[in-house]
Amino acid sequence: MSRLVLERIYYPVVTLGYGKRLGVWVRGCGRACPGCISPELQPYEGDPVEVAQLIASLPEGFSADGMTISGGEPFDQAEGVAELVRWFTEKVSRDVLVYTGYTVEELQARGDPATDEILRMIAVLVDGAYMEARNDGKGLRGSANQRVIVQRFPERYLDAESRERKVQYVGQQESLLQIGIPPGRKETRQNK
Repeated sequence: MSRLVLERIYYPVVTLGYGKRLGVWVRGCGRACPGCISPELQPYEGDPVEVAQLIASLPEGFSADGMTISGGEPFDQAEGVAELVRWFTEKVSRDVLVYTGYTVEELQARGDPATDEILRMIAVLVDGAYMEARNDGKGLRGSANQRVIVQRFPERYLDAESRERKVQYVGQQESLLQIGIPPGRKETRQNK
């Protein structure tokens, strides 16, 4: 049984891919990229959850247009992510989008069976470290150095690098959760 250190799961996410998606955020990342988009998710804090338990927590008959996995660093927990992606692509949808700070070349060079399985199963990979100074406010990628690698459903992702960004706000317990990629630097200054 594989496990994941999770921050949260949420449905429906409408800002990180096509349609209504299951959003999964993992905790933990050793990369510590300057200007990280989610520095609060870098520590590996919290109890690991069995992937089977996560799946069982979804409502019976759960359906979604896709799933987006972010973090933290999903590929630092490749075995658990592979099990989750395997279940989702078999039972729900083959449209799985994963954000990673690694490049696809770095991931392929690992020679790790779980990493290779994830790369074969997913529809879209957004790769490369987020660079705040290169956030141009466009598309599903966080910054212009990142690549949106579409392996399935190209018709859904035609505008993946140019689409207008939207942010989704969700009340969760006593806080407000922001789901989406922050606007570019110029837009951020104007909105303050």
